[in-house]
Amino acid sequence: MSKDEGNNGKEHKPRRVLGEEWVDWDGGKEPADIDEGKKTFILLSLLVIVFVFTVGALFWYLVLPRFLSFGRIWAFSLSIVFLSVTVILLAWYILLVVTVFTKKSYMKICLTRGSSLFFFLYPLAIRFASLLGISRDRLSHSFIRVSNTLIRPDRGNGPVLAIFPRCLDRETRTKAREICESHSDVIIHTASGGSAARKVIRDLVPRAIVAVACERDLVSGIQDIAPRIPVIGIPNNRPSGPCKDTTMDIRSFLDAIEFFSPTP
Repeated sequence: MSKDEGNNGKEHKPRRVLGEEWVDWDGGKEPADIDEGKKTFILLSLLVIVFVFTVGALFWYLVLPRFLSFGRIWAFSLSIVFLSVTVILLAWYILLVVTVFTKKSYMKICLTRGSSLFFFLYPLAIRFASLLGISRDRLSHSFIRVSNTLIRPDRGNGPVLAIFPRCLDRETRTKAREICESHSDVIIHTASGGSAARKVIRDLVPRAIVAVACERDLVSGIQDIAPRIPVIGIPNNRPSGPCKDTTMDIRSFLDAIEFFSPTP
């Protein structure tokens, strides 16, 4: 009898070495191929904004009498601040939706992925998603799609860095390398995790990044890197679970490389 068949028939969780963001994985089956549209993050962001509006309106209603006791000018000032924030946030959201679905940027300074407001929505959206039975990975996949839509190519100096996870299977890795090798300004790097990928980025200072990883690692990297360097995230597929023989959409990878490094 093998070692795995012993121990009173207890099931053993598959061994995983990689995946900094998968420490909470219980060995159960995960979706092998998530394909969540941009609407999921957009709609949950709307719920977040409505929630913020509601909390703000309640705060305004409760403190307005106290400000009136200090004078009408104070109450008027508070009302102006509340209305201004409301209008700005609502306008930002409308422009975000228009940009995502038309792929035209009408207000670049407001819609860059480096906007703290854009990243502010994500952790709050996760909380609403959990209440609605939407997994973290589904929401993250949608967030990555929105983020990819908002980026613009950087024609500055430096190479385009393609980052692969070590868990990518051989066939997928070979196809991806062939794509990269057909572009002279693309550098390939295989990272053992998020920390290793960040170190390579600091050392190379690329003008753009195409990163392949699970949704959790991609979101973490986008939040850290995107404000400074354009990043396109390609979520991997996990038919064998996290960090083992993963694959990816080769067409999406090719499009991302061509976006930053067009073929003459």
